[in-house]
Amino acid sequence: MLEAIRERAQGWIARVILGLLALTFAVWGVESYLKGNGEAPPVAKVNDAEISQREFTKTLKDQVESMRREMGAKVDDKALRAKVMEQMVNTSLLSQAAQKAGFTVLDPQIQAVLAGIEIFQEAGKFSPARLDSWLRSQGMSQQHLMSMIAQDLLLKQVQIGYGEGAVAPMPIAVRLNALLAQQREVNEAVFDRKDFLKSASVDDKTVQAEYDAHKADYATPASLRVQYLVLSQAALEEKVQISDEQTHKFYEANAARFQEPERRRASHILIKIDAGADAKARAASKAKAEQILAEVKKAPAQFGELARKYSQDPASGEKGGDLGSFTRDMMVKPFSAAAFQMKQGEISDLVETQFGYHIIRLDGIVPGAKIGYEVAKGDIQKELRQQEAQRRFIETAERFSNLVYEQPDSLAPAAKEFGLKVEESSWFNRKSASAPLANERLLEAVFSEDAQKKRQNTEAIEVAPNTLMSARVIDYRPAGQRPVAEVAGEIRLKLSAERARKLAIEAGKKALENAATDQAINWSAAMTVSRMQPLNLPPLAIKAVFRAATGKLPAYVGAETPEGYRVYRLNRVTAGQAQPDMANRIRNDVRRLVAQEEMRAYLENLKANAKIKIEPSALEPKPE
Repeated sequence: MLEAIRERAQGWIARVILGLLALTFAVWGVESYLKGNGEAPPVAKVNDAEISQREFTKTLKDQVESMRREMGAKVDDKALRAKVMEQMVNTSLLSQAAQKAGFTVLDPQIQAVLAGIEIFQEAGKFSPARLDSWLRSQGMSQQHLMSMIAQDLLLKQVQIGYGEGAVAPMPIAVRLNALLAQQREVNEAVFDRKDFLKSASVDDKTVQAEYDAHKADYATPASLRVQYLVLSQAALEEKVQISDEQTHKFYEANAARFQEPERRRASHILIKIDAGADAKARAASKAKAEQILAEVKKAPAQFGELARKYSQDPASGEKGGDLGSFTRDMMVKPFSAAAFQMKQGEISDLVETQFGYHIIRLDGIVPGAKIGYEVAKGDIQKELRQQEAQRRFIETAERFSNLVYEQPDSLAPAAKEFGLKVEESSWFNRKSASAPLANERLLEAVFSEDAQKKRQNTEAIEVAPNTLMSARVIDYRPAGQRPVAEVAGEIRLKLSAERARKLAIEAGKKALENAATDQAINWSAAMTVSRMQPLNLPPLAIKAVFRAATGKLPAYVGAETPEGYRVYRLNRVTAGQAQPDMANRIRNDVRRLVAQEEMRAYLENLKANAKIKIEPSALEPKPE
């Protein structure tokens, strides 16, 4: 554990070791994939919840495109499919467990998250117009976005529960702090392979034997160079010009979109009604709420204190019931209907929603206001450019496809007609291809025998959303075998380095055996190291130094390294200066490690007791 902590010592200040606690819900998306949509048989069933084909395909596609953009190479689709499926199953299991345990997410919590997202704000305030614009750009409904937020909040409750419940006794943290601060004074003797190269010569017979035994390592894959042409909506968008007249016209025609609705600020006290509660339980909740309402009516100035005392909404209760500001459509209808009929400072009677009984105090009214043209102008122009680029792409895509097919010997006619540039690649093979050439369908096309012989344009292939590409082979090298004469030098260097390292290790171990009496060992000057400050010593050497017994000094230890061998003489051990606040940091770090393991065990237990059925075909790559 000490090595793990040392390696993260600066890291836990800069990054958190949550491991499995960060179950990549954000990466994979927490959408409504826990239920089938009837479009196709589900790809998996987790107890009674289904993972639909549509949501699995969408999540997989988004992740594939993201990884291709970042890595610029082919993604191992089968491995990725399995990973996506695993994460979706894990999310489903945790969601079900959270609901079964009684975790709930209230509308005000969802609204608070929504209002706090920066891209939905204008001048520091939540802007419905910005939200609406973003939703349309993503092709998503507001209800769907809110369900994603609710799902995320639900799962975070489980994560926080395990994180807060993890135990890490302070005495352990104090002891670890002392061990991390401990210093050891050592001398070092280095046996490096470069010093043994002269004794590690390799003859031609050995080189030939290595070549014969590993011929596959010296094979060359088929490679080629291509010319290619890309037609994309993104490129078309750069050429689109939107006039002020068009922007003004859109602004006037969509006036409702640029009207900030009236907002209200309110506080509430909530008495929850549990899901599935019977009539008796509902009556008990109502009676309790009525009792609290009577208390509020007697002392309205104490509303905040009473909210902290009684409210069962943890998010707002600790803030005196404060919900912040909201528009009419941000709350459930019964709540909104009451809040938007009240006068400032007024306290409502009981308001019943699916969450329970609310006592509402209206704290403020913010009248609606129109978003100025200059404020909205940039977003409007962006939207109009996207719309026009999409229209042009749809119009030109078919013509582009036809042109590269009808004039197969050159990409120049298509480039001229659409104002594009013919690009030319360097040499690449199937594995070394980078974006935009790293598309399976395109690689299949250009590496086909027909493409290599005829040197004609491929069909227009969609290599990314709204992006078409055609390519033609201009040069080709077939797969082959590099002759031994060509690779003899690199083989000789490799074998010589391996032999030299073995000689260095042998010499180092022999020196270690005689370290206490051998006066010829070339020791370095004394240096003081700790787990927190290893200087330039390799990790394997640090482990050896701090594993050495210190009952009798000097003590001698050795460690193999990639370069050879190192011998250490341990002279002195001192306590070092432990940082006063480090014990608390270590304790938090250990708590996170414990929480990670507890969460892993909890998830494994859920899996062991769940009925999980995955459609095998979903994990197999599909032809593009």
